[in-house]
Amino acid sequence: MCRTEKTTVILLSVLALCVLQGSYALANGGPFVIKYPNGDPAAKGVLARLDPDLKPGRETRLRVIKEDLKVTFGKDGTSRSNATMPPLVHVSAEYTIENPTEKQVEVDFGFPILRGIYVNPSWMMPKPNVNVVLNTKHVKSTIISNSAIYGIIRQRAREVIEKAIADDITLKKLVASVRSANSKTRKAGRTTLFSHLRDTMKWNERDAVLMVEYASLDFGKIKSHPPDRPRWWGGHIELRELMNANLGPLSAIGEQKATQFFAQIASRFEPKVAAAYEAIFTAWGGDIRERSVDLKTGKVRPREITVNRKTLDNKPSPFRSDFDPTIYARVAYLDPKANISESEKASCKAILKNLPVIFTFAPMNILHYHVKFPAKSTQTLTVSYSQYAYSDTRSPSSYQIAYVLHPASLWKEFGPINLEVAVPEGVRFRASVACSNGGVEERRISQHFSQKGRFNIYQAELKQKNGELFLAVEADGWKQGKIQVALNSLKSKMQSVIQKLKK
Repeated sequence: MCRTEKTTVILLSVLALCVLQGSYALANGGPFVIKYPNGDPAAKGVLARLDPDLKPGRETRLRVIKEDLKVTFGKDGTSRSNATMPPLVHVSAEYTIENPTEKQVEVDFGFPILRGIYVNPSWMMPKPNVNVVLNTKHVKSTIISNSAIYGIIRQRAREVIEKAIADDITLKKLVASVRSANSKTRKAGRTTLFSHLRDTMKWNERDAVLMVEYASLDFGKIKSHPPDRPRWWGGHIELRELMNANLGPLSAIGEQKATQFFAQIASRFEPKVAAAYEAIFTAWGGDIRERSVDLKTGKVRPREITVNRKTLDNKPSPFRSDFDPTIYARVAYLDPKANISESEKASCKAILKNLPVIFTFAPMNILHYHVKFPAKSTQTLTVSYSQYAYSDTRSPSSYQIAYVLHPASLWKEFGPINLEVAVPEGVRFRASVACSNGGVEERRISQHFSQKGRFNIYQAELKQKNGELFLAVEADGWKQGKIQVALNSLKSKMQSVIQKLKK
């Protein structure tokens, strides 16, 4: 990428480079196919009962009478952030579900939250702003984070690579020489391993370099898993461990590129596992490409981002709302403050130079929860969450969110999806579906803030239940609206103070 003052990044589709044991599900309330380890339905662990594939199954017992999908482009009431902050969008998907059968039905649901989840800092221990409610009762849910999925990919890839090394006597010997403690042996071993991969195994030079660097770096002891349960789904602790496992010095280039690195090498030994991540989106009707709805035309297109070089050179904290990991997956970023040796830094630079395809796709989290539906009953199930809108800088620039609709088609019966979008008055809005203007209402400007504002209400009945829904507001209008809200708030406070002084 050229080092111009401004760089435009068009986030297009990426060919399969991800390695997974199977496909991981994302759905707006879609059912999972459930399998039990060794046929034991009493298997322990929050996620232990789920098969690693987690592919969506067709639900024929229950019927969704309707889904009421409500989206509000609000602000972060817990933050003193300035007008440049993106909208904090609140999403609520309320399902009215009937069990017409004579038996109780239990279902494991998957719900995708594309991109990041807002972490509420006002709690004593900050927590993701996600809630699942059945009627009025809270339902326990588990968030399988994007980082956890990356960790699963790396773990699976490393197993494939290490098995291939162990099964090839010559390759095993050459890798061992690279991993030798003797510096002279290591240097000679790197050269010999590269020649063997290129000349004997007929690898291209880029992949040969990647394999040499893999052999040169220390990623710690490979994790083993008990044979009596599905591999990845032993519970929270295992998922948290996998988030940071198999990174080592590669944390300096970011988890996305580190994951691509492992996946690319593993695909040389076991090509069939290379396309699993894309299969997730295919199975559930989504698209791994970063996409947006064009504010002018209403057509869905690849997402575009224009960033300053200064922004790229000064990577912000991943806990900030303006941190966009997909940007750093598109550039050769190496953390200059990373605590790694010179040789490890050299390996990172070689990896960045030789990765053949940039590894990026629409990030996601998967929300998993388990619900019981009594016989002959109708219940209301609501999933709600907040997230910062992502930026698209094609003129006119906008803030957007995406929502997966397709899982509704996996039910035998799924009624209408009633969409309602609330946008601050005066802010330009565009959706990937036709919407009608339902007028203006006064509402709270945040789920976490009592102040109210005026919102335009847009409505639509979504009859086509596949693909993704994109919603956007104009960035300039949003920023001006935030300034006006702040001025109105200040004016209100001043008037209140004046009234008290008069008394």
